[in-house]
Amino acid sequence: MNWFSSPPPEPKNDNGFLILIFFFLFIYTANKQGWGKKEKKEETKTDSLCKIIGLESVKDEIRYYMDFIKNKEKYKEWDVKLPKGILLSGPPGTGKTLLVKTLSKKLDIPLITASGSEFIEMYVGVGAKRVRELFAKAKGKPNCIIFIDEIDAIGTKRELGNNSERASTVNQLLTEMDGFEEKNNIMVFAATNLVKFLDPALTRSGRFDKKVYFDLPNNDERKQLCELYLKNIILPKKISYDVMSERTAGLSGADIANIVNQAKILAIQNNNEKNTLKEIDIQSAIDEVMIGREKRERTMTPEERERVSYHEAGHCLMGYLLKHTEQPVKVSIIPRGEAALGYSQQKATNKKLMTKDEVLCRISVLLGGRSAEKIIYGNVSTGASDDIEKISILITRYTNSWGMNETIGPLNPEVMGTIGKQLTSNIMVKCKDIVEDIEKQTIKLLTKHKRYVESIAKDLLLNETIDYEKIKSLIPVRLENSQEITLDI
Repeated sequence: MNWFSSPPPEPKNDNGFLILIFFFLFIYTANKQGWGKKEKKEETKTDSLCKIIGLESVKDEIRYYMDFIKNKEKYKEWDVKLPKGILLSGPPGTGKTLLVKTLSKKLDIPLITASGSEFIEMYVGVGAKRVRELFAKAKGKPNCIIFIDEIDAIGTKRELGNNSERASTVNQLLTEMDGFEEKNNIMVFAATNLVKFLDPALTRSGRFDKKVYFDLPNNDERKQLCELYLKNIILPKKISYDVMSERTAGLSGADIANIVNQAKILAIQNNNEKNTLKEIDIQSAIDEVMIGREKRERTMTPEERERVSYHEAGHCLMGYLLKHTEQPVKVSIIPRGEAALGYSQQKATNKKLMTKDEVLCRISVLLGGRSAEKIIYGNVSTGASDDIEKISILITRYTNSWGMNETIGPLNPEVMGTIGKQLTSNIMVKCKDIVEDIEKQTIKLLTKHKRYVESIAKDLLLNETIDYEKIKSLIPVRLENSQEITLDI
């Protein structure tokens, strides 16, 4: 058969029909993308940063950078230059990474993230190469935010060590930042918990010269965080958001989120009614985050268990008696965490400062466990190792950082070079004398009230854990109402 035996038909003129199709497609696309709609473009306080609880001063600072990027021409008229680097410093879990991600999302700007540890290798030159690649990737975009987390991994003071790879890496970072051109539109954010250890070359003007400080949440902010994480959850009668805020003092937002998540897991394991938490779920979660997970498999002999009870009773009673300390809220001989065989937990506080008396009383409370062992057994055990470490840190700061040691006054030997080294041996002797004096007074007080040490210890042996109300019931009203005992140092 001949397929071409007849000519093909003449094409019809369908231009009008095609134009009509394209017109309807255009209208459909315009409607989908919102063309022609009147939208308010002004930035208001109801932006996505408002969804982040707390950090009000930090959010105001971030809004400034957002405005800088969105309205660059306004700042150009004043010959204001875009900041090259913004250093975010503060404790872990306070929202540093969250704010940078929110900023990038709000401005619809690409975010390139890296960790300081990613640049450190045993081979010289690898870190510097990775820095170059990071900035080359950013320069290929119209606008970009670079975020380097844990910058202290590469940016520590170069005289603190002879790591040539770290030095070459930080040098390359400095070179890249100095090579910024105005047209690059790159802003570098970095986060650290150890800002005082960073190389001065990183933090000088023209590099990371803008510093934003993140604090742990205050009482109101912790309450708001608890409300956020516990929405749609039924709380027990004794636990309110105010109580939750009080019990989580000193914790970060990430810690509070972890506590709520752990409490929900415990509720599921305990077969609670749906969306209902019990006090034990919440308190167990708080204890796990603050102190560590229960380790009941860490068995003790009866003799060890008794010694731990007296040890923790000593901590508890000193915290209860001394004027310049926070009251004990819980004492336990249930092993927790990495190595703790028991713990005495004092009421959390939002205080940012400590007086001289408060520092000395805190040392006395730490010595309470070891002192109780001396009174009851006439010797000490290895159970005070964590207390001794904390005492050593406190007495060092008492002398060097806080200038409370009258021997040298407001001087810090650690930054005085050769002169400071000459003072060190004398200072050590004075610190030893202070701690020994505190220990003598601690032993004297516990000996005077030995029967209450025994009462607390026996209750611990029986019940494993006792709370503040139980502690009060074991101590007579005469002592309860006095709490005016101070140390004479």
